[in-house]
Amino acid sequence: MWRFEPTGSEELNELLQLDADIGNLNTEQKSKFGFSFSPNPSGEYTVNSMRKLLESKLNPFKWAAIWWSKIIPLKVRCFIWRSLLGRIPVAKTLAVRGINTSNTICSLCNTETEMADHLLITCGYSRVVQHWIFKLCGLEDIMFSNVREFIDFVATWGNCPRKKEILTMVFYCLVWNIWLSRNYKIFKHIGVNPTKIVDNIISLSDIWCKHRFGTSCGNWVEWSVSPFTHLSS
Repeated sequence: MWRFEPTGSEELNELLQLDADIGNLNTEQKSKFGFSFSPNPSGEYTVNSMRKLLESKLNPFKWAAIWWSKIIPLKVRCFIWRSLLGRIPVAKTLAVRGINTSNTICSLCNTETEMADHLLITCGYSRVVQHWIFKLCGLEDIMFSNVREFIDFVATWGNCPRKKEILTMVFYCLVWNIWLSRNYKIFKHIGVNPTKIVDNIISLSDIWCKHRFGTSCGNWVEWSVSPFTHLSS
């Protein structure tokens, strides 16, 4: 039963083609839906199984894997995504948009042009913060050249889902605090010592974990030693 008849030759041809495509399909009465969906071992159609089928036919996704975990505030997740696209309002991006800025040099190191990859990853100021966070997490210090490498490292690190989620939260918090320190320097003319930024990262990530994770994240002393201490206790 159709709600209305085809109104033109194009719709009629589509209807005839649809009839030709599904007219000879075999159905299994054993299924509660009257047919069996072969891509799913259970024979039941689900959106998840259809999505996997479609993704298997597409070209491999070659972009960085952003962790959209709810324990990380939405504005921080969106900032990470925008920084990967190079669309955060740094001096270089603003210049491309035709917006004149009084200074295009990175305000944190005062040596190179302020670009997303430089500000967040390769800047000497950011390197110091990264060093201490790697040390906090008990990881070997790694030199990244851009935001994508940084995010890819987090996405592929470790085999424990809980530890990976905590590490992702801490590293995203790192990038977010670098951005905040840049804004303090530009708009409030307040320079923040890298060690103070490290303290802010530890404190803020602890708050995120306690109020957004929904499970125990250990006490403050354990967290300040390592975000993973409570998992081994």
